[in-house]
Amino acid sequence: MSLPDYAALGFTDILVTLDDPIATVLINRAKHYNTFSDKLCTECIQVFDLFDKDDRVRVVILTADPTAPVFCAGADITSGWDRLCHPDASTEGHQVHRDPGGQLTLAIYKCRKITIAAVNGHAAGVGMTALQLPFDLRFVWEGARLTFPFVRRGINPEAASTYLLPRLLGHSRAASLLLTGSTFPATSPIISALYHQLLPIRDQVYPAAKALAHELASTTSQAAIAYTKSLLQHPGKSVEENHLLDSHVFSILVHQSDPKEGALAFREKRAPRFKDTLSTISVPWTSWWRKLDLKHAKSRL
Repeated sequence: MSLPDYAALGFTDILVTLDDPIATVLINRAKHYNTFSDKLCTECIQVFDLFDKDDRVRVVILTADPTAPVFCAGADITSGWDRLCHPDASTEGHQVHRDPGGQLTLAIYKCRKITIAAVNGHAAGVGMTALQLPFDLRFVWEGARLTFPFVRRGINPEAASTYLLPRLLGHSRAASLLLTGSTFPATSPIISALYHQLLPIRDQVYPAAKALAHELASTTSQAAIAYTKSLLQHPGKSVEENHLLDSHVFSILVHQSDPKEGALAFREKRAPRFKDTLSTISVPWTSWWRKLDLKHAKSRL
């Protein structure tokens, strides 16, 4: 594919920069408390799809201007919920709704690059769900106030949060967060385990995330990251199935260039120089979003 010029894409609700292998998405709605808009959603879905296919991108960081009042105040519901519900007619003639936050969650979740949410402010609603849960890693300001207020607004949690949050924190903590709708400090034991690192100052959040991003971009294999994410997201039903799946992936990757370079760098006591990319690796990615083919894995072993 031709390499996108992110600055020329005309985004307004987000600002996108590419700093060597690190792509940064800045929520650009400070005057509106960074509330979730249709345009913000559409632009994020588009850009995460581009990141997935762009070999230049190794790590993606989503953050907000630290001078903004909040990281994301959630959806603007001053006019009610109708604006957020756009049912489409299904083949059975019934109206089927696909919530925008959930569509963004899937776009981020399916991105094969390392994704990091740098939460440098308070967050509520979709600012906790689609803009945090599908990311691989999350950094947060210690002073942030965080809430999933859905049940206190008469609505259910959206953006696949009832699937992702129990997987990330366990059922008990997820129930505490989703069934109470209470506001928690980032330091609370109920929610702090969601984060890779808590920072005492807001301005430290993005730099800390970017420092880790640079480290990971220079020391990890793009292909190995993508396949590891697939194994994490699509586990087998038993330890035996997982053994077959990770053995299958190992048998694929071991014949690529990066494992050879990784072993050589280890022997020579130097940093690796990984060169495999998702567009050049000699393995089709047909099984990326679908569950890895266990029958095919069995046939290979």
